Amino acid sequence: MTLEQTEQNVKNLDDAAMTLIETAGIRVHHPELLEMVSDQGIRVSGRKVFFTKAQLTKWLSHAPDTFTLYARNPRWNAVIGGDHIEHASSNAGFPYIADPKGIRRPARFKDYLTFLKLVHTTPHFKINGGVMVTPGDLENDDTLFPTLLYATLLHSDKCLFGGMGGRAESDMTMEMLKAVFDTDTRGLIDKPRIINLVSTLSPLQFDQKMLDTLMVYAAHGQPVIISPAVMAGSTGPVTLAGAIAVSHAESLVGCALAQIVRKGTPVIYGSATSNADMRTGAFTIGTPESALAVKYCARLARSYHLPSRGGGTLNDAKNLSIQAGYESMMIQMAANLEGINFNFHSAGSLDCYGAMSFEKYVVDLDILERIRYFLKGLDTGPDHLALETILAVGPGGEYLTQKHTAVHCRTSPFMSDISLKGTLKTGISPDKVLLDNITKKIQAMLDRYQPPQLDTAARLRLDACAGFLGINTADIRQPE
Repeated sequence: MTLEQTEQNVKNLDDAAMTLIETAGIRVHHPELLEMVSDQGIRVSGRKVFFTKAQLTKWLSHAPDTFTLYARNPRWNAVIGGDHIEHASSNAGFPYIADPKGIRRPARFKDYLTFLKLVHTTPHFKINGGVMVTPGDLENDDTLFPTLLYATLLHSDKCLFGGMGGRAESDMTMEMLKAVFDTDTRGLIDKPRIINLVSTLSPLQFDQKMLDTLMVYAAHGQPVIISPAVMAGSTGPVTLAGAIAVSHAESLVGCALAQIVRKGTPVIYGSATSNADMRTGAFTIGTPESALAVKYCARLARSYHLPSRGGGTLNDAKNLSIQAGYESMMIQMAANLEGINFNFHSAGSLDCYGAMSFEKYVVDLDILERIRYFLKGLDTGPDHLALETILAVGPGGEYLTQKHTAVHCRTSPFMSDISLKGTLKTGISPDKVLLDNITKKIQAMLDRYQPPQLDTAARLRLDACAGFLGINTADIRQPE
C-alpha cells in the first residue's frame, strides 16, 4: 500500500468516526459528567453526547501532545508522546499463571511480588505496578488495587500504573500518592505519578465505573489511556475498517471528556481493537487485524497531536510455543515501526489476556531487545565500515583474528542470552536447553533485584494513610 493510500485511509476512518459521533452519539453512563458536557454547550440527548467536529477539535486541543510521568527515582521518569517510545509489562488483571506447557493455576500475591521485582530489574521498563495478576489470596474488594499500589511503592521506585477500579479505589490511590510524595492535588497535577486505563464499553459507550476513574484521575492531573477494544464481528462491524472507525470515535470522545473534567489532563489515544474469530466468537489479538489496528491507531492519534497506545507482545497462544513467538513479534514490531508511544502488554501474557507466564516474560524481553537493535539502524561511520581492515585482509583472508574484530565482538553483534546457537550434542533436547536458559535468566534477574530506598518519613506517611483507608499491610514486607 502506498503512502497516499494510507493517508486516504486515515481520512476515511476519521470522516466515518465523525459521522458516528455527530449522528449516533456516544452513550455516557454518568449523570454528573453528562451535566458537565451539557454545560459546555455540547448537545446531550438522553444519555448520549453529540460533539460537532469543531467542538471535538477544540477540546482535544487542550490535551498535551507530550507529557512526563514522574518516578520516585528520576532515573525512571518517562516521556510519553512525540517520537518517544515506552514499553510496559502486560497488565490486565490476569487471574492465572501459566507454566511453559500452558497448564494454569490461580495467581497468588507472591506471584505479583515476583513480577514487581522482574519489572524493577528490567531496564527498558520505566513503569511498574498496576494489576499484572489478580492475586486470588487477597480480598477482591475496594482495597485490592490500593493494596497492590502499596506493594509497588515498597518494591519499586519506577513510575506507577493504576488499577482499573471505580471511584473508591481511585480516591484511595490519590490519597496514597499524596502521602508518599508529601504533596497535594496541585502537586500531583504539576508532577503526574500514575497512569491508568479507561476502557470503553463498545460499541459507542462508556460505563460509570470507568468514567469515575477518568474523573478522579483527570481532577488530579494524572494521565489516562482511553482504550477501546472493539471486536470486529462482535462489538463492531466484521470489516476491520468499520471496527477501527468505532474505536476511533470512542477514543476521541474519551480524550475530550477528560479535558472537560480538567483542561490539560494528559491523555493517550489508545486502541486494543482486533477481531473476533467467526468460527468460535472468541476475541483474538495475535492476528494481522490486530497489527493493522495498531498501524492506524498510531496514525490517527498523530493526526490529532495525541500520544498513542497500542501494540504489545500480543498473542492467542495457549503456551510458550511457536505461535506465541510469531504472533508476539508481529504485533510488537508493527507497533514500534509505527512509533506507538505507549506499548502496553509488552511482556508476559498468553492466550488473549488469559494468563501471565514468567517464562513468556523473559522471551518477550528478548523480542524487545531484537526490535530495539533493528530500530537502532545501521552505523555507517568509518569504524563500522571497516575499510582499513577489509583492505588489510584483502581477498580470501579471515577476520576472526583481526584487532577490529576483538574491539567490536562484544558490542556490535546482537547477542541473545536465551536463544540457542551453534550445535548441540546428539541426544540433547533443544527445547529443554532453551527452557533451561529461560529459567536461569528468570533466576538471575531475581538475584539481581535490590529493593529501592523509601525514606522513613515517606514510609510512615504511607503506612498511616494505608491504615486510615483500611488497607491490610500486615503481610506485605519489603525484602531484606
